[in-house]
Amino acid sequence: MNQDQELLAGAVTTLRNAIHPLAYPQPVWNGPTIEPLYNRMRTALTATTPTTGGRLQASKAPARIDVMAWFCDIDDTVHHWIKPGTGTLNKLDRLNHYRWTPDHLNLIKAITRRCHAWTDQAKELLGDNPPVVPLRRHCPACEQLWIHTGVGENRTRTFALRVSEHGAHCQACKARWVTDQEIGVFIKMLG
Repeated sequence: MNQDQELLAGAVTTLRNAIHPLAYPQPVWNGPTIEPLYNRMRTALTATTPTTGGRLQASKAPARIDVMAWFCDIDDTVHHWIKPGTGTLNKLDRLNHYRWTPDHLNLIKAITRRCHAWTDQAKELLGDNPPVVPLRRHCPACEQLWIHTGVGENRTRTFALRVSEHGAHCQACKARWVTDQEIGVFIKMLG
């Protein structure tokens, strides 16, 4: 296998891993739900008003605007990528099974970044993000220990390295260690 084919194979695998949580059933860290994030967001879209003892709870908007904006972004973008066909989930499935060539490498990477962003945003909106723990070690990539956030009196200092069940990342240089192999390298780099 030549270098272009190896790069393509890696990029396609990364793309498929990025599409998977959006379009296919998966376990969720804090509950039994295994629906795709797209379907879970559909459920979160409509605000319901539960009743208790015959009385209505406080009224809510008919839909969550933040979730609606998420749907507008993903549906419009995926429709731009694949025009014929119906349904975002069907189009994501088509992307997942598309026969890519080395000429598509930059496009694959761009699509992967968008899918990761949608997944991160959906998990944030659904409250699915696992706990993130600061790591009191210097980043092996940039050697930073701290980052500073805020302005003026609201300026705070926090540890740059963070770990969660999704891997490790540095908030200073944006380095990420996500796959099992990368986590192994990260652990060796920390000593």
